Amino acid sequence: MYNHLIAALTGLLAASSIAYADTTVLGAVRDIHRGGYGGVIEYHWTDTLVTKPEFSAGWAGAIHNESDNDSWIGFGVSGEYSLSDRMFLEGSFMPGYYSQGATDLGGNLHFRSTLGVGMNISDNYAISFALSHWSNGSIERWNPGTDMAMIRLSIRH
Repeated sequence: MYNHLIAALTGLLAASSIAYADTTVLGAVRDIHRGGYGGVIEYHWTDTLVTKPEFSAGWAGAIHNESDNDSWIGFGVSGEYSLSDRMFLEGSFMPGYYSQGATDLGGNLHFRSTLGVGMNISDNYAISFALSHWSNGSIERWNPGTDMAMIRLSIRH
């Protein structure tokens, strides 16, 4: 599965070179319930769905991997709401494929919801703190779900 995630990441980054308004997000992740840690790489095609002065939304893809070999790849939507010139709220919803390592979350289809608050540190960079919830939406009999805390660096192109 790890090789599939690397191939997907390569494809995601290659596709990013043809996007017009976009953001790369790098994050350090901590599983709140199970104590695991890992990383996430996201690509947001910013402004592809909604463009307004205080709010933008677009398509997004993400790849997540943890130290205990749990991994997830998803695609969905992301949005950002400006609170001021420096502060913003962010959110996303992505269904995706979960590959079980040490943690059984019940099945392979999992939905990731993310909410965060961030600060622009320049025109091209922002930092944020976000919380994510993973769940299979009770489409499987076993649905323990899990929650993640993330520190994120956004690079706007």
